[in-house]
Amino acid sequence: MPRWLVLLLVGVVLGVGGVLFLQNNYGPRQLTVEESNKLLGDLQSATLERQNLQTQLGQARSERDQSRSAQKKASADLAQANERIVTLTQTLRILQDAVPPDPRGGNIGVRWGEVTAGSGVANYRALVMREQAGQTPAFQGQFTVELSGTLNGRADTITSPPVAFTLDRFAPLQGSVALPDGFVPHKATLRVSDAQGRAQAMRIYFVRSASAGPAR
Repeated sequence: MPRWLVLLLVGVVLGVGGVLFLQNNYGPRQLTVEESNKLLGDLQSATLERQNLQTQLGQARSERDQSRSAQKKASADLAQANERIVTLTQTLRILQDAVPPDPRGGNIGVRWGEVTAGSGVANYRALVMREQAGQTPAFQGQFTVELSGTLNGRADTITSPPVAFTLDRFAPLQGSVALPDGFVPHKATLRVSDAQGRAQAMRIYFVRSASAGPAR
């Protein structure tokens, strides 16, 4: 065998031996099959957990966006509602001023009323208003309906039980009065008194038939 070939083989053996020596003593430790499998399993678990976290993050972002959209919509609806409240308040003030005053005058008056009768019941609606609102405590009042008519051909009168109400600027009132058998009402006197029963306002209306339709 030529000498150069021997030297080459010896060099190869020494190089391989040196590499193995350095790898075993100074290089990274070689993993066993069990350690490699465990490391691979841990890597797969970490990958799955990362995917789950990414999914949860996406859901959280979607819920956040939906919440922001709902909040924006709620804010827009609130702004529209406030605008409508302002418009309705202005319209209500105009209508309050447009309602004809009680002919008898006074701070408290019956500004409008309607009484209809039919099927043994008299239904009433009324609007009681006060000229000076917000300057004094709310008025605690009582409202009664006095019906004048005929009972079996003879004149008769019935009065409803008093209905308590609170009045600041206006108070819409409505209710019904049971009629005795054979009683036909013709006129209705709407009375307003304070909590002690002292008269404050009154107004007389003709009683319409429930089938006659609205008054003109």
